[in-house]
Amino acid sequence: MLSFFRRIRKSLIANGSARKYIFYAIGEIVLVVIGILIAINLNNNNQNKISKYDRNEKIEKLRHIIYEDSLELSFIIEYNRNASKVLDSLLISINTEMNQEDYVHFAKSFVKVNFEFRNTVPNLSIYDELVSSGEYSKIEDETLKTQVSAYFRLYTHFNNLIIRFVNALNISQKQLYYQGILSHRNFRNNLSDEAYANGYNDFMVLLNDPVKKKIFENHLYELKDVHDQIAMFYNALCEFYMQGLPLKPQEITN
Repeated sequence: MLSFFRRIRKSLIANGSARKYIFYAIGEIVLVVIGILIAINLNNNNQNKISKYDRNEKIEKLRHIIYEDSLELSFIIEYNRNASKVLDSLLISINTEMNQEDYVHFAKSFVKVNFEFRNTVPNLSIYDELVSSGEYSKIEDETLKTQVSAYFRLYTHFNNLIIRFVNALNISQKQLYYQGILSHRNFRNNLSDEAYANGYNDFMVLLNDPVKKKIFENHLYELKDVHDQIAMFYNALCEFYMQGLPLKPQEITN
């Protein structure tokens, strides 16, 4: 092909046809430019296909992450709801006659719901990668894009609120010990039944003091509120912001 054009060029020069040569040269330049534009367009189309494939692959991974979140959130919701039920029973217990065996059960249950809060954090790795690269704005499914953004935004917001609630509760809890209402000696993890039983008399003194009892009762209500809030926040994520998202995606193979 190149040799063909070369022969034409030599012929025009040899015949002294300057005007025809100029037109020929312009035509050759136009053909070269058109060829370059076609090549660029093909390359762009190829890059767009690769980009779209990568984006769709990440969206599928994002669905998988949100599905895994839904399983974790369901577990945590159930845990905090059960903790709230335990606190209901503890509130009843402090207003009924309590023997030493009842107290040991009470102390173990109180330590568990007082020190063990279950929450989780969203896996933002793929979402952040899509957003920072500008690929997230190119997602064609507007409903999916809006849902995912709302989900992660609310997830982060709820977690920040939970941290604030738990921190405030920890301050309240410390006051119980600083004011001498409870003793760390009697309310710690992994104590034996005998060690728990040693706190029975101290706890009876607490229950027979109206002021100390009311302070402790208020703490139990605060504990219940925090567990209820965690369950409520995560349940909202599952019921309202995961609609259409947590359905189990196909297995992803790397």
